[in-house]
Amino acid sequence: MKIDEMRSFLDGRFPPALQEKYDNAGGQVLFPDDDLTGVLVSLDCDRAVIEEARTLGCNLIVSHHPFFFRPLRSLSGGEPRSEMLFDLVCGRTSLYAAHTNLDKIYYDRLGEVIGLSGMGLLLKSDPPRGDGAREYGFGVVGEFDPPLSLGGLLERVCERLSLKHLVYAGDASVTVRRCAVSGGAGGGAIERILHEHDVDCVITGDVGYHDVKASLDRSVPVIDAGHFGTERILLDFLCADIQDYLTKSSSAGHIRACVSRMEADPFRVYLPEKR
Repeated sequence: MKIDEMRSFLDGRFPPALQEKYDNAGGQVLFPDDDLTGVLVSLDCDRAVIEEARTLGCNLIVSHHPFFFRPLRSLSGGEPRSEMLFDLVCGRTSLYAAHTNLDKIYYDRLGEVIGLSGMGLLLKSDPPRGDGAREYGFGVVGEFDPPLSLGGLLERVCERLSLKHLVYAGDASVTVRRCAVSGGAGGGAIERILHEHDVDCVITGDVGYHDVKASLDRSVPVIDAGHFGTERILLDFLCADIQDYLTKSSSAGHIRACVSRMEADPFRVYLPEKR
């Protein structure tokens, strides 16, 4: 199988036309005529991921976040991103990104993992030109049946997303039935979520102080499970989709896809000693 065949599969599974205007999903660095040797799935493409791909014999990295968000104006030896690009090119390692287009295809996966039922689309976005038959957007709103306390929900989120910690705002004893879930940087959409939906709790990432205050003013608790924590889970679904395609393809041989094990949440929690 050529790398271009995998690119074509990814374009079909996560149509680039679905991405937001600010996004840059799709091929980042491509050697389309090279034979595919393996696929490494990651949240970001950084030094550790590039080295991991090389060690595992994978010449295609499929990341969630694009390497290029803005036009590249120069390359300079010693500059971190330039050096990473040099490594990719010199090692003939291709890089593909599926970002907001993937978010719209996998919009309900985080809610599914957390255990919501009766899910509906949370934040609708404009459909791509010529595709008005289907609604696209981000996140879900649904219900926990049976309902649970906020404290119980905190435990569930940590367990199912494999989190060592998270932050939240609200009374841990309140009951949560109807919940909004939007991963990644969904914290910036809290006011819109509360305006459009009647919910008992919001689970998201990258929450700002004023957004939390606005939510608490409406007596709606907020769980910030982190950008990394709420998006990392999507990599398992992405890897499974890629592996399924490889397994069914007559040209793939024994090519395998795997999720990066080198990535970790960049944030750490510091608890000072009692004074």
